[in-house]
Amino acid sequence: MILTAHGELPLTASALERLAGLSDTGELAGEAEAAQVLLVGPRTPLPADALASYPQLRHVAVCGTSVGRLDLDALRERGISWSVAVDYGDDPAAEVMFHHLVAVMRGIGPVRWRPTSHEVAGKRLVVVGLGALGIAVARLALGFGMDVAHISRTPKPEWEARGVARVDRSALADADVVVLCGPTHVPVLDAADFARLGDAILIQGSLGHVFDHASFADWVAGDQRVAIFDQSTGDDVLERVVGLPHVVVSPISAGLSQEAMERLGDQVVANVERVMAGGGPGRA
Repeated sequence: MILTAHGELPLTASALERLAGLSDTGELAGEAEAAQVLLVGPRTPLPADALASYPQLRHVAVCGTSVGRLDLDALRERGISWSVAVDYGDDPAAEVMFHHLVAVMRGIGPVRWRPTSHEVAGKRLVVVGLGALGIAVARLALGFGMDVAHISRTPKPEWEARGVARVDRSALADADVVVLCGPTHVPVLDAADFARLGDAILIQGSLGHVFDHASFADWVAGDQRVAIFDQSTGDDVLERVVGLPHVVVSPISAGLSQEAMERLGDQVVANVERVMAGGGPGRA
């Protein structure tokens, strides 16, 4: 099979070399017309018109977890399968979130939450979306001694037994910290939610557009309110929030530590090898 890269890939040089070795051409820069397996990063859009450039395509190997930037209907229409990597970067992403959280609470850096320095311990943190990333955030929050709750579509008995209460959206009014951990481009905060949210710290851990931007801009302009974003959120989101008051943007992609990229590369290689062997992970 012929493998081709589409856009920038968040992989180590070793993983790229291994993937190139799987391609019949020995490289990942082949002609689009001949590509049968396409490697794409989670931040790179793959709409129907881009897919049209790959007439022989059989599989899309996402070098990440999110498929929110893929045109899944177009893939299904052409019978193209796809695969993703999971659980490789949630813990390092949560680490960086807490790095920024401590900084704004304690007043380390140009953006601070309150005029005086505050401890993280004892603060109320609400996770919106207790999936893999949300669980990584909740685990660290409990370690910091925070009062942790979650807003999710379904109960999470294991974590509720550990003290992470399931709450409704009215709990946003009492939150000191709200962390968004839902799927890419799935809205989780609307105007009514921002009306409830008080002088809090909002952290977007999920990718893409996940809240009402006009309501966010009004909310973050208030005193003692801070919003924290990661580089992996997406350029289309960051260009709308950079320049607003009380906004912190991480200089790195939180989930891409060296160790995480190695785990990611191993999964992508394994996914491609299964496709080539006829196993075909993912969906079509």
